[in-house]
Amino acid sequence: MTELKKPDSQIKVAFVDHSPEIGGAESSLLTLLRHMDKKQFKATVILTSEGLFSKRLREENIQVKVIYLPLTLIRLRRGNALKAFLFLAAYLFPIQFFMIKLCFYLRKNKFDLILTNTIKAHFYGSIAARLCFIPVIWRFHDILSPTDFSPVLIQSITFFGKRFPTRILAVSDLARDYLVRDGLKGDKVEVIFSGIDNDQYEFKNTSRNIRNEFNIGDNVKLVGCIGRIIPQKGQRSFLLAIPEVIKKYPETFFLIVGDVYLKEERYKEELLEIIKKNKIEDRVKFTGFRYDIRNLIRSLDILVFPSVAPESFGLSVLEAMSLGKPVIASKVGGVCEIIEDGVNGMLIEPNHPEQITDRIIQLLSDKEMYHRMGWEAKEAVTRKFSLKRYVVEMERACKEVSLREVSH
Repeated sequence: MTELKKPDSQIKVAFVDHSPEIGGAESSLLTLLRHMDKKQFKATVILTSEGLFSKRLREENIQVKVIYLPLTLIRLRRGNALKAFLFLAAYLFPIQFFMIKLCFYLRKNKFDLILTNTIKAHFYGSIAARLCFIPVIWRFHDILSPTDFSPVLIQSITFFGKRFPTRILAVSDLARDYLVRDGLKGDKVEVIFSGIDNDQYEFKNTSRNIRNEFNIGDNVKLVGCIGRIIPQKGQRSFLLAIPEVIKKYPETFFLIVGDVYLKEERYKEELLEIIKKNKIEDRVKFTGFRYDIRNLIRSLDILVFPSVAPESFGLSVLEAMSLGKPVIASKVGGVCEIIEDGVNGMLIEPNHPEQITDRIIQLLSDKEMYHRMGWEAKEAVTRKFSLKRYVVEMERACKEVSLREVSH
C-alpha cells in the first residue's frame, strides 16, 4: 500500500507532450501551467525533443525535461497503421531506451500524477505510469474520427483508454461523445473546456505595429486564417474564396498565420500555386509561425476557420471571439459548441469557398451586424470559457485523481 499523502501537501505532476512545436494542445497546456496554484502543484513538462515549445516553457520559468525520441517517430502520422507498425518495429531499441530513461526520471522525482496531453504521449506516458505505479490522466484534444485516424489506431486508443487512465478530460462534448461511442465508459470521460488567458501572448507591440510590419494601412480590412499549414485546416478553401471578395472590396488584405507541419511542404506549394493562378500575390501574406497570436488577432477584422476535418475545439476561434472579432468557421467538430450561427459567429459547410466569400462580403457590408456579432462573441466566451473556470476544474480533477489513487 502506498503511503497516504497529506491533502495539503504539494502535488507533483508530470505533464507529458510529444510535440516540439506549439499547437492548440500546447497552448492550452501553457495557459494551465501559467495559472495553476504553485503552492498546491509542482509541475514539470516532459518532452521528446527541443523546439519552440520547450523554449517558450523555459521563458515562462516552467520546468522542462527533454528525454529524446527519434524525430521520425515524433512526426509519424496517425492515419497509416501499417507504416506506424513498421516504424515502431524498426525503432524498437530506441523506444525501449527512451522508456527506460522516462521511467527512471519519473521514479527518481517521485511524481504523484502524470497528465498526458497528446495522442503519442497517451501511449508511452500510460505505459510508463503503469510501470512506475503512478496514476495517469489523459487530456484529450482529438476527435476519434475515421477521417483522421485509422481503425487500428482508434481501437488501440480505446484499448489503452479502458485500461490505463484513471480519468480522461475531453476538451469538448463531441470529443467525449466519440470516445464513449468507441467503447469507453461515460463516467470515466469528463468534459473540461479550455479557457482563454487574456494576458496570453501580450507584447509591447500593438496591432498597429503588426499592420506596419506587413505594410497594411489602418483603413484596409484584414481577414486572417490561423493554424498549422496542413490540408485538414482548409487554407485551400480560404484562398479560393479571396478572388470574389477582392472584386467587391479590392483593398481587403488576407493573412495566413502558421507554418508547415509534418513535412507538408507539398501542400504549401499547392497554396502558393493557387495564389499565383488567381493573381492575388499582392493581397495575401504568409506570416509563418507567430508567438504574438493575440496581438495578431487583435489586428484582424475577421477570422476565418475553414477546417475541412472535425476539430475537437478550435482555440484560435475562442481567442478571436474573446477579442470581439466576428468568426466564420466550418461546421465541423467542437466549433459548433462555441459558435451559434448568425448570433456570435457564422458557420459554413467545409470545402465550400463560395460560402466563405459570401460571409466575408456580408460582414464587410453590414457594420451593424459586424459589431453586434463581435459583441455577442465576446459575451459567449466570458460566460462559458473563462480562464478561472478552466484552471479550477483542471486543478480539481488532478487533486481528485492523485488523492484517490494514493489512498488505495
